Amino acid sequence: MRIRPAIKVQMLATLFAATVLLAGCSTTKFTENHGSEVFQGKGGTPYAVDGIDFWETGDSDRTYKILGVIEDSHKVGGFSALFGQDRNSAIAKIARQQHGDAVIFAGVDPEPASAEMERHGNHHRHTKYLVVKYLD
Repeated sequence: MRIRPAIKVQMLATLFAATVLLAGCSTTKFTENHGSEVFQGKGGTPYAVDGIDFWETGDSDRTYKILGVIEDSHKVGGFSALFGQDRNSAIAKIARQQHGDAVIFAGVDPEPASAEMERHGNHHRHTKYLVVKYLD
């Protein structure tokens, strides 16, 4: 079956619009830490994404220093749930760009939402990760 050029253009325009809308649903930024304190972690449960350790439970049992903080804000619910792995890859990419070895979950702060927003999944969740460099 052959697709007519007009339909191809319409399909591409729809795909582009959907991509722009979904991209507007999340932001990820890095803020550098200027401290030099060294920490000794107690251990936890990591998983790796693109070569970066993600510590969502506990922290590394190695010594490390904090390079900065990644703040991620994303829409909760709807199609945004399909892009969780892409978000972790984006976080790992930023950590790697900052010469980090791992990220440690530092907390989540859901944006206050009305009951109507909650029902339709139209609210954002703000998550913070510490970017760390292993020292041993």
